[in-house]
Amino acid sequence: MKSLNHVSKQVVEHPQTALRPMIHSKFVFVSSLGCHLGLFLCLTAQAIASDWPVARGDAQGTAVSKDSLPEKPEVLWEYKTKSDKAGFEGTPVVAKGRLYVGDFEGALVAIDASKGTELWSQKTPDGFITSAAIQNDQVVIGDFSGQVYCFNAVDGSPLWKKEIDQQIASGPSFFNDQVLITSESGSMTAMNLSDGETKWNYATGDQLRSSATIWKSFSLLGGCDGRLHKIDLIAGQPNGDGLPLEAPTLSTPSVIGNIAIVPTQPGVVLAIDVETNTVLWKFANQELSNDIRACSAALGEVRDGKVQGIAVVTTRNRRLVGLDLQDGSVLWSYTLKKRSDGSPIICDGRAWVGAADGMVYAVDLKTGMETWSYQLSGQILASPAVADGKLYIATEKGSVVCFGQK
Repeated sequence: MKSLNHVSKQVVEHPQTALRPMIHSKFVFVSSLGCHLGLFLCLTAQAIASDWPVARGDAQGTAVSKDSLPEKPEVLWEYKTKSDKAGFEGTPVVAKGRLYVGDFEGALVAIDASKGTELWSQKTPDGFITSAAIQNDQVVIGDFSGQVYCFNAVDGSPLWKKEIDQQIASGPSFFNDQVLITSESGSMTAMNLSDGETKWNYATGDQLRSSATIWKSFSLLGGCDGRLHKIDLIAGQPNGDGLPLEAPTLSTPSVIGNIAIVPTQPGVVLAIDVETNTVLWKFANQELSNDIRACSAALGEVRDGKVQGIAVVTTRNRRLVGLDLQDGSVLWSYTLKKRSDGSPIICDGRAWVGAADGMVYAVDLKTGMETWSYQLSGQILASPAVADGKLYIATEKGSVVCFGQK
């Protein structure tokens, strides 16, 4: 368990990280962050519970839920596939009381989100390693072989199927009446949600394992070519040559206001003003973060042109790290028992994440201390989802587990 005090101790033992002055200066910020989070929770407690229609929760990729969760969530139900080989890697998506998730053996399943009972299942020839997405009662998902499927979300009836060039490793995004799909060919394809007709295609020149983040009428897209691309979604054309990230990224950007948070594969996290195409700060610390293959979760707001709040990232050296959105400095670091390849989400003043040993964690955003954990069977490769006051998480052994208040 790593608190701010522990991080300060680490800095004494490893002075080359140069974090000590920075961490001590953050106590004032953490206090203000607590006030900010308190206001956030007060406002969202009055809000109507939201769905989780895309992999990162919203079009901006923030992975923030406005719902509230119990202090100590309990298992309400578990859905299990008939075979351990039919496991899950994609994050469940939830809308109108129904949960959708695709398995390794090619089944897209709709589950009653309150009871855990199967509503319908559609079997396809190849498997899914990514999330579905839902809009206008249409659920869209892409598979291993580059097939994109669209089903009626209510009864599972097929609506259309479209073949694109290569394996699909990230969930769809939506812009107005279009669905955006990226593939390992390095292309993003915009299709009509109504019939799957291709509107335009944009090629980055290298693999894409991230989804498109929506900023205004643009898509922000990071890829293995080491650039952050800004694509005009109306014209289907790039806005410039893309901003150099200095390394490949497998992460879907999070954007708050004009500020995009982009983790890169070597463990560096950048904050980029996408209006001016300038890097505002860069977090790099080999002790805490030497490899990132997941997305950030970002809770914040823009005041007087400056972003305030927190970004949370998981690293492959077993760390969950909270970063100050103002300057990228470390607020806290928590060490997991095993590595997490899933991306964290934020809900109720806590970061939630699953790990390779099947553990699910909740970590307080102000202190970086664990407030709850639960042991599941099988690796957790997917991110959690939150809807209607419940936490949903899927495992590679074919379980979807719902946590909430009994």
